[in-house]
Amino acid sequence: MEHRFLCKQCRHVFDLEISNGSSLDEEVQCPACGSSDVMEAPAWAPLGSGWNIFESSEWEYECQQCKHTFKLPIPKSRSEDESRKCPVCNSGHLHLLTGGKALPLHCG
Repeated sequence: MEHRFLCKQCRHVFDLEISNGSSLDEEVQCPACGSSDVMEAPAWAPLGSGWNIFESSEWEYECQQCKHTFKLPIPKSRSEDESRKCPVCNSGHLHLLTGGKALPLHCG
C-alpha cells in the first residue's frame, strides 16, 4: 500500500510503498536527503519539495478576484480544499501564499 510522507528536514513530499506485512513504525527515509525525520502526510498533499506548506496549522490564501488575503486551517481533504471560497467576495479563484510562492489552486 502506498503512503505519502513529508520530510521534516528538507520539506520533500514523497510516496513510499509499504507492504501489508510492514508497519509504518519501521524507519522511513527521505529519498531527497536521507533523513529519517519524516511524518505521514495527507494523500492529497502535492508531491515535490520547496514549499513549506505544513509548518503551521494554517494556510494563507489570496483571492484573485478581490485580492483579499486570509488564513484557514490546513484542509483535511482535497474536496475541502477545492470547496474553499473567499470570505469577502465568495470567489473560488484562490492562490495559496503559504510557503513563499503563490500557487494557483482551483478556479470556481
